[in-house]
Amino acid sequence: MNCPKCNHPNSRDTKFCGNCGHSLSADTPGAFDGGETLMAPLSELTRGMTLTGRYEVIEQLGKGGMGKVYRVLDKKIHEEIALKLLNPQVAMDEKAIERFRNELKFARKVSHRYVCRVYDIYEEEGTHYITMEYVPGTSSRRIS
Repeated sequence: MNCPKCNHPNSRDTKFCGNCGHSLSADTPGAFDGGETLMAPLSELTRGMTLTGRYEVIEQLGKGGMGKVYRVLDKKIHEEIALKLLNPQVAMDEKAIERFRNELKFARKVSHRYVCRVYDIYEEEGTHYITMEYVPGTSSRRIS
């Protein structure tokens, strides 16, 4: 199926365009109609996957030493957010998880237009991830 926005060809089981990330609505013939819910420890997500029956992956935004960040659709509230999937090596370190919990406590107290909001930290079937505000635009690493 071709994307209605950029005309990029996409597979029939995709909900978001692989080129521009535009939503391929459920009423579009051949559009993605759900997805397999993942239930094992993960180190990577791919477009169209659903994590814990709630977060559908749209695209990977970046990666670093702590994990990978994805733009996802929160199907429960119908809003795009960012999800940081922690590397399994980091997630296995209980001290690192405790540091993330403490950072979350402090991050929730910060409210500033140049700081994205952090929502929560989760663990599901050995997979640890953090949900946060999705801020569209250019990465700060690309700005000079």
